[in-house]
Parts: sequence; C-alpha cells; structure tokens
Amino acid sequence: MVMLENKVAVVTGSSRGIGKAIAERYATRGAHVVVNYTSHKAAAEAIVRSVEDRKGQAIAVQADVSKVDEVHCLFETALQHFGRIDIVVVNAGLELTGLPVTDVTEAQFDRLFNTNTKGAFFTMQAAARHVADGGRIIYIGSSTTGYPRAGYAIHGGSKMAPLYLVQVLAQEVGPRGITVNAILPTATAGAGLHTHVTEDAPIRKFMAEFSPMGRMGTPEDVANVAEFFASDLASFVSGQHLLVTGGGLA
Repeated sequence: MVMLENKVAVVTGSSRGIGKAIAERYATRGAHVVVNYTSHKAAAEAIVRSVEDRKGQAIAVQADVSKVDEVHCLFETALQHFGRIDIVVVNAGLELTGLPVTDVTEAQFDRLFNTNTKGAFFTMQAAARHVADGGRIIYIGSSTTGYPRAGYAIHGGSKMAPLYLVQVLAQEVGPRGITVNAILPTATAGAGLHTHVTEDAPIRKFMAEFSPMGRMGTPEDVANVAEFFASDLASFVSGQHLLVTGGGLA
C-alpha cells in the first residue's frame, strides 16, 4: 500500500468529482489535504469532515484558479496552515462540448481558457515555486486532447497547453527531485459533464462499445493513478501523459 503519511496535498477543484476522489484517497493514505473550491462551500466542508473521519487533517480554501491573486492566496493559506506543500493536483477545470467552432462566442472562449489554460498554468507555476524538494505536481487533463472530435474544440483546445507545460516544467524542476505528470481520463461517470449520468444514458452505451473494458471511467480509477504519481513508486517518472481509458483511444 502506498503511504503518504504527513504529506501535504493541495487539490484544486476538489469539492466534487475526480478532485474529491483524489483528496479522500490521499487522506486515506495519511496525507493532510487542502480542499479547494470555487463556489461549492458546503460540499468542500463535507470533504473536510470526511478527511477528519479518516483521522487526517484538512482545510477548505475558496479560490478561483482563473484569478492569479486567488491562486497565490490558496498556496499562502496552505503554507500558513500546514507549513509545507508536498503534492499539488491541478484538477480544477470547466467543460463545454457539443459546440461547433463556428458557434463559439468570445465569452465562452474566455471562460474556458481562463480556467483550463491560464488557471492551470499559474497553479503549476505556484506549485513549482512552493512544492518541497522531492514533491509531486499532477495535472488532470482530458483524453480528448489526443482524440479530436467535432464539437470539442474549445474543451480540448483549452487543455492542450498545460500538457506542453507538464513536459517543460518536468525539466525545470527535475533537479529538485520534483516530478510533473499528467493524467488524461476518459469520460468519467460522476465527474464533469457526466456528474449525474444515468444508467441508460447514451454515453454509457457508447463507452460500452468504444472501450475494450466496456464501461465509463470512475473517479476512483483516476484516484488510483494519482496515488501512484504522488508516491515514492513514481519518483523516476516525470514529464508523462498517462491515459486512463481502459484501453480506449479517448
């Protein structure tokens, strides 16, 4: 079993979905967790209680990652409370699909790119500045970046630049023993667009036919990989983009 005893993890966008699964998994493994949220305060506080029930320590911190000053406040609060940061999971993001390029508005573009691209960049920048030597930076992207599809331009496009940053940052912080990796999940039941997916939803039928394993992903599937990347087992794995798709292309 991977142990993260007394490690401090900042997980952005962790009031629900994949971020929630990762925060709770890290707590189960002994880590202290900074639960970040933008607007779902009650959900974030519920996760703090869940972490405490696992005998861990946690705080909930409101911060909109699309605003650089709030990213700085997130990291400052984490450092003030726990004294160090060992793991940063860059998970916060927005999704907008089914929209042809010709229909995208400037407001829609700015909203997604401000969070998914700008927010990810400056969160990883802050992580590079503040993560302790030997630490971990993990970006949660999307498998759609490797599988272009009609209607996904703004969604997949906004998640492309952070993948390049992962590889660059891995080189820049590698001398400090810090690893930087990306996890690219497939359509995930209980997260993002599929937070409330029903058993008879078309996406389930599509994934049953498309995926060799015949199902959608789950937040726990992603948490499994995030646990590995955060551990000593992954100390020589860096600059990588790992698909979590059950053998499917996306």
